Amino acid sequence: MKKKFYIKTALVALLAATGLSSCLKDNAHYVDFAGATPLIELPSAANVGGSGGLFQSVALTASATPVPINLAVNLAAPKTLGSDVTVKLSVDAAALAAYNTANSTSYVLLPAAAYSSTLTTTIKAGTNLTNLVINVNTGSIDPSITTYALPLTITDGGGQQISNYKTVIYNVQVKNVYDGAYSATGSISFPPPTIGRSWTNRAKTLTTVNATTSVTEAGDLSPNGFFMYLKVNADNTVIVTPSPSSANQTIQNNGSCTYNPTTKTFTLNYKYVGGTGDRVISEVIALK
Repeated sequence: MKKKFYIKTALVALLAATGLSSCLKDNAHYVDFAGATPLIELPSAANVGGSGGLFQSVALTASATPVPINLAVNLAAPKTLGSDVTVKLSVDAAALAAYNTANSTSYVLLPAAAYSSTLTTTIKAGTNLTNLVINVNTGSIDPSITTYALPLTITDGGGQQISNYKTVIYNVQVKNVYDGAYSATGSISFPPPTIGRSWTNRAKTLTTVNATTSVTEAGDLSPNGFFMYLKVNADNTVIVTPSPSSANQTIQNNGSCTYNPTTKTFTLNYKYVGGTGDRVISEVIALK
C-alpha cells in the first residue's frame, strides 16, 4: 500500500509541475501588467504600510492660522500619462452614515465653517502623485467635541477609472496648546508632614479636555486611578480639580498654581483628602 501511495503522490507532483510550466509559457495565461488600466486612488485608504484605512483620526494643534491636512491622490499605472489629470472629490455624507451604521458610532459632519478646500487637485503629466489640501480652521472647532468627521470621496477621475480605494473619513479633533508629553518632578507628604516620597523626571501626558483644560495624572498616583484637570485661566493661574473619572474626588488647589507659557511649565501646589488627613503635593510639570 505504501508503494502505491508514493507512486500516486509522485504522479500528482509531476502533473502539477508540468501544468505550472505550461502556464508560465502560455501567453494566454500571462498577466501583462504593462497594459493595466490606470486607476485614480487614495493610497491612505488602502492602509498602505499599516497606517490609514477608511477611517483615520487626525489631531491638530490649535492655531490662529489654518492647519493643512494633505490627502495624497495617486495615479496607479505602470506608466505616467502624457497629460494632466484633474481629480475632484466631494464631501460624502452617505459614506459617513454607512460607517456609523456598520460600527455603531455617531460621528457627525465637520461644520463647513471649520475647513476650506477646492476639493480639486491635478496630477501633472509625467507624474503619479499629488496632494489635495484641506485647510482646517481649528479656532472654529470646540476641542471638547471629538465626533466631528470629514468624509471625502473621489467623484471625478479626470477621465481615468476610479479605484475602489476612493474614500477616507477623517475624524478631526483639535488639541489645546497644553496637550503633549511632559516631565514631572515633585513630592507628596502625608500626615505628619515629614513623611512622604518624591519623583523626578516622571513621564506625564496632558490630554485635551477643552480649549483651556487638560487631564493628567495626579502626583504619582495613576496606579491608584487618581487623575486631575488643570484649567489655565487668562492670567495663567491654574485651577486644579479631580477629573470626573478619578478615584479620588477631593483633589484641589493648595497654594500657588501657575502656568508659564514661555517655558511651557506648570508649577503646582495641590492636595487631596486621605483617610488620615490631607496629602500635600508640590510638583513642576514641564513640556519635554
